[in-house]
Amino acid sequence: MIKLNETHRLKGRATLAENRQAMEKLARRVTDGYEAVHEKKYSRARQLLEPLVPMLHSESKPNVKLLAYTAIAQIGDRQVEPFLETYEELKAQTPEDEREQALVTRVDEMFTVLMESVAEEQDND
Repeated sequence: MIKLNETHRLKGRATLAENRQAMEKLARRVTDGYEAVHEKKYSRARQLLEPLVPMLHSESKPNVKLLAYTAIAQIGDRQVEPFLETYEELKAQTPEDEREQALVTRVDEMFTVLMESVAEEQDND
């Protein structure tokens, strides 16, 4: 009986270690994605960040920073439809601090530039 409990306890510890390792890997992926945006490696940033949005953002637990960086990566990579979808989701959120507000403002500016270029293209057609 003691051996069974010890084995169970060891499995629990391994699970905690595995969970911590998985969380560290996830955090590294997020920070690598943010860094890729800063380095203007938008395609790489999209690859890192887009798959994380469903996992790290929800209506009940919004992640404005992740949405903003994902939107920047998408528009930087010229992915207009995904950008518009992410932008719509971002606009439904309320920034919690000045940093988040600054990110939302930056994405707003990118949206404005996109709309101006679309209008300009339509005028030229």
